[in-house]
Amino acid sequence: MKDTSQRPDVHYPLITNGLDYLIDVADRLTTDPVGLPDARALKYAVLHLQAATEVLLKARLQDEHWTLVFKKPETATRTAFDDADFESCTTDEAFTRLTQIAGLDLPDKALAAVKKLARDRNALQHYAFTAPAGAVEARAADVLNFLLPFIADHLLPRLDTKQRHDADLMLAAVRGKLARIEAYLKKRRNELRTELKNVADRTVTCPECEERGTLVLGGDLPNCRFCLKTWNSPEEAVQEYTWQLYGMRDQPHLPGYDDEVLICPDCEAEALITAVTVAAPDTPRILCFSCATDFTDTAFTLCEGGCARPLPADSAELLCPDCTTLAFDRI
Repeated sequence: MKDTSQRPDVHYPLITNGLDYLIDVADRLTTDPVGLPDARALKYAVLHLQAATEVLLKARLQDEHWTLVFKKPETATRTAFDDADFESCTTDEAFTRLTQIAGLDLPDKALAAVKKLARDRNALQHYAFTAPAGAVEARAADVLNFLLPFIADHLLPRLDTKQRHDADLMLAAVRGKLARIEAYLKKRRNELRTELKNVADRTVTCPECEERGTLVLGGDLPNCRFCLKTWNSPEEAVQEYTWQLYGMRDQPHLPGYDDEVLICPDCEAEALITAVTVAAPDTPRILCFSCATDFTDTAFTLCEGGCARPLPADSAELLCPDCTTLAFDRI
C-alpha cells in the first residue's frame, strides 16, 4: 500500500499561483506542433488565463492595500481577509483600482483584452460558448502580452531574492511558449497580407478577433479571413461591429445623423455605418457592410421621420419609402 502520510500540502503563494496558471495556458496553446490546439485545450486556456489575470492583478492590488481586493473595501475586516472569507472585486474593478488608486499606467487596449477574456470565461463557465479558434488564440496572446510586462514592472520588483528567482524561471517557460504562439499568428498575418491586398478598400477590423483589416465586406456573407468567423447576415455583422468597436474609439456618424446604423440607399440593407478601412486607416469612411459601397463623398437627403434612411441628395424622390410621408429634407 502506498504511504500517503508524507504527502506535501497544497501550497501556492499568490504570485506563484498566478504564474502556474500562465504556464498551463502556454502549454495548452502549444500542444500541437503547428500551433493548432484543439477545442478542449482552448477552453481550459481561456479559463486558466482568466484565473491567472485575476490572481496577478489582485496580487498587485493587495500589495497596495489589502482592503482594495474586497468588493466593498468599506466592509473589509482583517479577520475576513486572513480567512479568505469575503467577496472580492471583479477583474475589471481590480484593473480600474490599479489605475485610479495605485496610479499604474495601464493601456486601454489591455483593459479591452481583459474584458473580452472575462466575457469568454463567463460564457464557458456558465453557458454555452462558441467562438472561432483563431479569435480565442489572438485574444489569449493579447492578454499574455499585457501580463508579462505587467509582472515584470509591477510584481517582480516587490519580491525577495528567492521568490524573484523562482518567478523568473516560471516566466522563462511562459515566454518560450508565447514565442511559438506569436510565430504562428505572425505566419497567419503574413499569409493574409497578400490575399487581402486587392480588397483593402472594403476590409475593416474584425469585431470578433479585433484583427485589423481582415473582415471583408461585399461578399455573400461578411467573413473574417483571420479568425474565420462568418456572420449570418450583413446586419448581424454591422451590429457586432458597432457594439464591439464604437465604444473603443470616437467614430463620427453620418453628418447630420445620430443613428449608428442606417439603411443603404443602394442595396436596402440596414448596414450603413462609419468604419475605417485598411486602404484609408486614418480616414473614417461611410460603408455598407452588405454591398461594400462607399458613400463617404456622397451628399445625402435625410429622412426626418426617424426611420434611419438616407437618400442621395440628387434623388427626385422626397416621399420616404419607410415612413410613407414627405419626410425628406434636402441638405
